[in-house]
Amino acid sequence: MATPETQSRFELKIRSPWAKSSAWARILVDGSLELELYDFSPEAQQSMGNDVAWIWTVESQHMPTLIERLPNLAHGSDQALVQYLILAFVDVHAIRDWIRQQEIPLREDFDSWA
Repeated sequence: MATPETQSRFELKIRSPWAKSSAWARILVDGSLELELYDFSPEAQQSMGNDVAWIWTVESQHMPTLIERLPNLAHGSDQALVQYLILAFVDVHAIRDWIRQQEIPLREDFDSWA
């Protein structure tokens, strides 16, 4: 169940890197960006014993830096930001990698029982 801290203001499904996986980008109520990758592939089942998920979060205090480094068309609204990320990057891993390259703090959570 979503808590007030994890409820989203805006969410869109984005491309995932593998078949049998799903990904989302969402802006949380507190203004953080959350990227989620859910892997329900046979490989996940075999190697982990079940479905798995990764969640990467740029917390709200770091969002001005992220937004500053994106073109103007990504500014102005939650929808503009998420839609830009979807169009500019091939998948959730590419978004994650770009954020890391920009040295923007990115929290990673892994759920081995998703």
